[in-house]
Amino acid sequence: MSTSWEHNDVLLTRHNLPIILQDLSKRLLAAFGHQVRLLVHGGAVVVLHQELQSRKSTRDIDYIHRAFVAEYRRYGIWDAGERLKACIAQTAQRFRLGGDWMNSHADVALPMARDAYGREYDPIAHCSLVPKNLEKNVIYETPGLQLVGVMWAWGLALKFVRYKKDDPDDIAAILRLAYWQRGIRWSRQSLEDWITSICWPMGYSNYPPPHLDALRNRMRHAIHLAHGQRYAQPC
Repeated sequence: MSTSWEHNDVLLTRHNLPIILQDLSKRLLAAFGHQVRLLVHGGAVVVLHQELQSRKSTRDIDYIHRAFVAEYRRYGIWDAGERLKACIAQTAQRFRLGGDWMNSHADVALPMARDAYGREYDPIAHCSLVPKNLEKNVIYETPGLQLVGVMWAWGLALKFVRYKKDDPDDIAAILRLAYWQRGIRWSRQSLEDWITSICWPMGYSNYPPPHLDALRNRMRHAIHLAHGQRYAQPC
């Protein structure tokens, strides 16, 4: 299949994605000498998560580059971002993928926050690297690479912002997972309370009424999709 270098047109599936990631893992292990951990969000989480897998494919993997760079800079390693991108590009070339098959384009729109002392921090990484999320949301792991899905509340919040294409079905699948795991049957109010309390750096308190109404309508629609599936246990 032909691809352009900038945009990936090759479908990444549950079958070929582990093969592609294995290649990336080997390159990262050679470049860093240890396992590299990346926070990911978007469709790839739904494709790879063992308890979801409600989507057959995606065209890219969204990861949070800024969190990766910040982690390595704490250890005095300043070229980690360049090394990572070089490995991603080499894997793209090996499998004839577009250059954005694994990208951090969304980083520019992800919110930052400040703690009680006024220090800036990454709220998505802060929530997603806690032991509970690491226990539940490691979606891929080899000696050279660990992919961790962001905390579910953040994954949903980011999808609600866009809410196009596969986003509604992805959100419904995640809501059903909460039912299978914890018996949660969502209402619009409970879903809004959960997301806005955890993902407050998204600035929900400053949403003008039309934007807040649109968000609530998206929540109602996603819950309807989840309920429409009668919370059936997956095969």
